[in-house]
Amino acid sequence: MRTFRDLLAWLENRGDLATVSRAVDPRHELTAVMRRMQAGANKGLLFKQVKGTDIPVATNLFGFRRAVAASLGLDEPSLLRSMVALEGRRMPVEHVATGPVHEVVKTDDVDVARDVPQVVFAEHDGGAYITAGVLIAPHPRTGVYNASWNRCQLVGDDKLRVRMMPPQHLGRYHAEAEALGQNLPCAIVIGAPPGLMMSAASKVPYEVDELEVAGAWQQSPLRVVRCRTIPVDVPADAEIVIEGEVVCGVREEEGPFGEFTDAYVPVMRNHVFRVKAITRRRDAIYHAILAGGTEDLNLVGVPIQTEIYKKVAQFVPRIRDIATPGYVFGCVIAIEKDNEDQPKNALLAAMAAYSWSKVVVVVDADVDPFDAADVLWAIQTRCTPETGIYVVPRIPSYTREDVRDIHRGKVGIDATVPLDKRALFARRRFPGEDAVRLEEYLDGR
Repeated sequence: MRTFRDLLAWLENRGDLATVSRAVDPRHELTAVMRRMQAGANKGLLFKQVKGTDIPVATNLFGFRRAVAASLGLDEPSLLRSMVALEGRRMPVEHVATGPVHEVVKTDDVDVARDVPQVVFAEHDGGAYITAGVLIAPHPRTGVYNASWNRCQLVGDDKLRVRMMPPQHLGRYHAEAEALGQNLPCAIVIGAPPGLMMSAASKVPYEVDELEVAGAWQQSPLRVVRCRTIPVDVPADAEIVIEGEVVCGVREEEGPFGEFTDAYVPVMRNHVFRVKAITRRRDAIYHAILAGGTEDLNLVGVPIQTEIYKKVAQFVPRIRDIATPGYVFGCVIAIEKDNEDQPKNALLAAMAAYSWSKVVVVVDADVDPFDAADVLWAIQTRCTPETGIYVVPRIPSYTREDVRDIHRGKVGIDATVPLDKRALFARRRFPGEDAVRLEEYLDGR
């Protein structure tokens, strides 16, 4: 899928996109509806009438992992292996003179509190936030492009406040620009092509151009157009682009914000983004993501799973799949082991592959790593706590300043069956279960 609209069309054709025609308040009500959807059918949502704006709002488009796979034209069972293979290919961008994102160009009288939907998510959030903005910037020295997800607080007029700190790549870009005494030209892309959304969440090396990775993952060059007011290339087919600069030497208080850990980040001094222009499609659709919701965890989780896959595959040749349940501070790796050392190697490789990994569980290939109940079953019936639980003390994981002391130490759990006891632990099978259509058996409605 080359555009955000391709994804919407795919969901609609499958019956996986629900629409809301009644007017919805972007302050809390929109999120409340989204939360109920994520707790139930988990379909994508398109709010056609959002109070205070004439721009519809789409959300929860990646509620299921299969949507990630489909958006990249890949099969879900081989998703991670395919992403690893494609990532190394890279694909140069395709420069075009103009595109749908320039159908409407606004450079005068810009007001982000008026021109952008004012979605307020959690009860104590410090105002409206852009949560589905992919920030794109060229390196101040090399010109290599970085793409990343960063929350942006909509202050008003031409100002936003952005959370971006080293070691995140965009934070390093800005630090290097500041060392030169320069602002960092940057664009916020809303309604980005799926390949770019994946690239923005990836952990590719610092020196790699993430627009080229986006092209590789979508298996076609990313179409880009030059911004109108800054020297930055952006997707020509995006829904909305906010052009501007991250200001050198300026920090302002931002927050609080209810983040993906289901708690609030307190007010902190963060970067200031000055808007120079807003460009968009004439019939633009705004994308909003609930931090820590099902869409967020799939967009963030799949690239993390890919990084873990690359490392673990060096020690375990047959990996069924990798899941990052909960809040991506841990993973579950399903393997077909050949010897008793492989689970231990997998645990350590996963911890090294992604520094935020705090709890790693290795299970056999007959366990679904995405099914929490199945994983707990494996831990309770197959793990030997005396020899199968490994604690690595003091190593940091999540490094946010105010909670880093909580996130120290890592735990590995080997919940695989000893090779000499496989027959004893073979799982039951129920012939005919998959073929049964329950509605054909039940009486009544």
